Amino acid sequence: MQKTDKKTYNLGYINGWLSNIARINDKTNNGYDFRLTKLENQDKSLQEQLNSVFNPICESFELEKIENPKDYLTKLIIEFWFFEFQEKECSNISLIDKKNDFSLSHTSWKQEWVEEFIDLLLFTVASNKVYNLRVGETKGFYVCFSSEIIFINDQETYHLHLSVSD
Repeated sequence: MQKTDKKTYNLGYINGWLSNIARINDKTNNGYDFRLTKLENQDKSLQEQLNSVFNPICESFELEKIENPKDYLTKLIIEFWFFEFQEKECSNISLIDKKNDFSLSHTSWKQEWVEEFIDLLLFTVASNKVYNLRVGETKGFYVCFSSEIIFINDQETYHLHLSVSD
């Protein structure tokens, strides 16, 4: 498989993974939206690319460089995103694994599964810079809570969007 075909395949695979775990997290009172998109207009500056996506949404945004993307993303995803369908200290709405037979009820399995996902993500986006994008005051309803991660390599910019809305 050619390199461009492999990247296209991986992007589809990653987005399938993201949409499925988002759907598993969905509850009757909220919905999750997870996706990885390649930003268009690669001939424009990073600021211009981000403006085209975020200016319609918010008054301002800022980028915060992530020094260790694998560790940062692993912690972020485990704590806030991929396993929201399971029992959490702050939630009374969850699926409970009464006999503890589900593999993702075990911390070590969660860690391994997320690290496998992050490895594929980082390999695919081949970034040399990773940023957490903080959304400022919004121009209307955007989401209840989100994580916006920007990946940059020499030719491409990717946006990982993880959100929940009610």
